[in-house]
Amino acid sequence: MLEVNNVAKKAIVWCFVLQALIIQGDSIESGDVSFSIMLRNEMYGLRRPLVVYRCKSSGKSLRWHQSYRKQEFTWDFEVPPFGNGVVIHQCHFMSSQGTADVIIKTLSMTSILCGGHVCKYVIGPNGIYFVGFETYYPHNIFLRFVELVRPVVKLVEPWKAWSPRQLKEFRAERNRTRSEDDNYMEDHD
Repeated sequence: MLEVNNVAKKAIVWCFVLQALIIQGDSIESGDVSFSIMLRNEMYGLRRPLVVYRCKSSGKSLRWHQSYRKQEFTWDFEVPPFGNGVVIHQCHFMSSQGTADVIIKTLSMTSILCGGHVCKYVIGPNGIYFVGFETYYPHNIFLRFVELVRPVVKLVEPWKAWSPRQLKEFRAERNRTRSEDDNYMEDHD
């Protein structure tokens, strides 16, 4: 008789636990997770710190932006919850140092590495840097199965120098634009 009461009590307790879990599961919002990407220009020590960039994803295409030293640009987007989807932004940067193409992949789990829901990237004289956290595994025999997180400033993409062909095209375009401006000024004098 005592064993029957214990089994009944355990069954009732498990029913309450399962009911609580079901109620909690129903209360979880099923919407997307809000994220932001912030780009900050830190092109110090250069004569021309101007950077021009454009980012686009499957759901959003941002226009070209000019960024001077210390300027920040942020945009918001939604990511599917629970790591089920990924949002990919393709960004193209141009500066006096050259060009850089960066692919930014964002999952709902990325908030751990970004230190919240804002992922920060810095545009520096050597390239584009990610500022956040990275996971690592200690080499200690007792802690080898533990995943730890540490702050990091990581070079994502270095600048690629302008090719001679690109420089020639830019100079030709600049000269063409100047001569058109001169013709316009002569016609209106």
